[in-house]
Amino acid sequence: MSNITEKPGAFAPLDRVLACAGKVGRVSTWISGLGLIAVCILVTIEVLLRKFVGVTLGGMDEVTGYVLAVSVSWALTFALMEQAHIRIDVLYNLANRRPRALLDLLGLLCLGGFMSLMTYWAGRLLLTSIQFGSTSNSALQTPLWLPQSLWLAGLVFFCLTLLALILRSVGYLLSGDMTGISRIAGIKAVEDEIDEQAVLSEPRQPEPAIQG
Repeated sequence: MSNITEKPGAFAPLDRVLACAGKVGRVSTWISGLGLIAVCILVTIEVLLRKFVGVTLGGMDEVTGYVLAVSVSWALTFALMEQAHIRIDVLYNLANRRPRALLDLLGLLCLGGFMSLMTYWAGRLLLTSIQFGSTSNSALQTPLWLPQSLWLAGLVFFCLTLLALILRSVGYLLSGDMTGISRIAGIKAVEDEIDEQAVLSEPRQPEPAIQG
C-alpha cells in the first residue's frame, strides 16, 4: 500500500466537479429522452399521414438522425457516472480488490484515449462545416454546424467529466484507497443491480392522508 495519505479536502474540488457533472448529465439525459419521445411521435404521425392522407411532413429521417446523435452524446456522461457502460468482466470478477481497481483505472484511461480521438475529429468536422458553409443534402438544407455543435458539446462535456474521474481515481490510487476507485469507476455488482431492479419493480405505496 502507498505511504501517501490523502489529505482531507485535497480532492474536494474534483468531488464537487463530479457531483455537478452528475447532475448536469442527469438533466441532459432527461432532455434527450424527451427529444427521442417527441421524434417517435412525429415519425408515427408521418407514417399515418402517408398511409391515410398521402402527404408527408418532410425531413423526418434527417431530424431523427440529428436528435439521435445529439441525445447519445449528452447521455454518455450520465451512463459514465452511473457505471452503466458495457464492460467485459470475465477476468475482472476473478481478481481481488487491488487488480480490480487497477483494471477500473485502465478502463477509464482507454475510454479517455478513444473519446479524445473521437472528440478531436468531431471538432475537425465542425470546423470544416463552418468553413465551407455545409448544409444537408435534403429539402431542409439544414446548416450542418447546428446539429454538429450540439453533438460536439456533448462529447466535450463527457471528456471533461471523464478527465475529472480519472484524476480522482489517481488520487485514490496514490492514497492506497482501492475501494474508492472501484466505487466511482468500477462495475456494479450483480447484487446491486438486482437491488435496483427490485426497487424499480416495487409498487409505490399510497401516502397516508393527513388528518385535519
